[in-house]
Amino acid sequence: MPAFSVLYQEFENTKNICKFCEDYSNNNVAIRFLLIRSLDKDNLKDIINQYSTEADNGNFKTLTEKAYNSAVTIEELVSYIEGKRTELIRQRELELEGLPEILADFPVVNCGVRNDKVDDIVKSFVRNKSLKTMDALTAELDDVMLPRIRQYSLWSYYNQTSNDIIELFFLKHPAVIPTLRKIHDIDFFLKIDERIIPFDLKFTHISDSYFDLASQGIIRNDDLTNPDNFSINPVSDNSEIKRIKAYYSTIKRSHREYNLPNFCGLDKNELCDLLVSTNDVDAISFVSDIKREHARYVPTSSDDLFPLEWWNYKYQGERLFCNNNRLFVFLAYKHKFVDGRELKGKTTEIGEKINELLNNIAETTIHTIKYRYDKEDSLVGDYSALSISTIYSE
Repeated sequence: MPAFSVLYQEFENTKNICKFCEDYSNNNVAIRFLLIRSLDKDNLKDIINQYSTEADNGNFKTLTEKAYNSAVTIEELVSYIEGKRTELIRQRELELEGLPEILADFPVVNCGVRNDKVDDIVKSFVRNKSLKTMDALTAELDDVMLPRIRQYSLWSYYNQTSNDIIELFFLKHPAVIPTLRKIHDIDFFLKIDERIIPFDLKFTHISDSYFDLASQGIIRNDDLTNPDNFSINPVSDNSEIKRIKAYYSTIKRSHREYNLPNFCGLDKNELCDLLVSTNDVDAISFVSDIKREHARYVPTSSDDLFPLEWWNYKYQGERLFCNNNRLFVFLAYKHKFVDGRELKGKTTEIGEKINELLNNIAETTIHTIKYRYDKEDSLVGDYSALSISTIYSE
């Protein structure tokens, strides 16, 4: 059995959970370690008392090492965690009591803050040298800065509360082995046939960038030596956004009486709204057609979701890069050019999708994602991970 210090050090510093699990797959060493790592301090003491002759004292790392060096098996760890499930559910339901009703009547607003950096709003306020009077200062504070912070606070509440409610569906499902303590890049374990596999849960809307690539054509690679499951159609450059901008430019030039503004800085939704506002029959027909095509790019089946899962690995940001197994819950509007994050409050409907996914989970329903990553020199390489997903769309 590998030394605890080796496993602990590697896991805490890795950005490749899948490789960690593969490197220590013999005798399920990695899974046993991760199950132990997912226990909190009191749980570790319980395991030490039951399966070790050592004293149940020390800091978290010391207790984790003692539990790792004990005689506890994977089956016994799973049994112990299962024994905590009922109380976990009770506590979570008590915390969330009444909150679904709040979300149902919630005034959904956009986040309003780029990259969640509220401090940027404060900095822009305190560094604004154009505010030369107290009246101007208080007006900027009350009319501009505080409404943005209020908007961000409301969105954060909506986002976190819906997260917590939706996560309860996972906690209640027998296919899920919960973590009793936060563990990086792993939210729970899934029991799939005879295997126990760590997964990270990702609630996410479908990026506008994905729709642009999907409209160009995402092609399945049949060559098994290719490091990517898919590639973008190289002979097509007719993305959704380019088609909209091209048509918008044509209308703007041919109908100057519409006084359409330049499209710089305008998104798809704004461009389409401007086209419709002209009351031009052809423009209205174009917007209707492009929205109908957009709906076809919203995945509905497991096969449809496969390229979307791949895209989320292939184009993930380098700052938070991680190669881990993921369970995605996607949100999307079919006929709007806006992201689906506002659908997150539909917790009952999303929960039904999650239960359907977990009720039918099997090795054959899981996708093996292969992708070449090259957005950061230190991370360049060929990666592989497991992924499964569901989608709620309107």
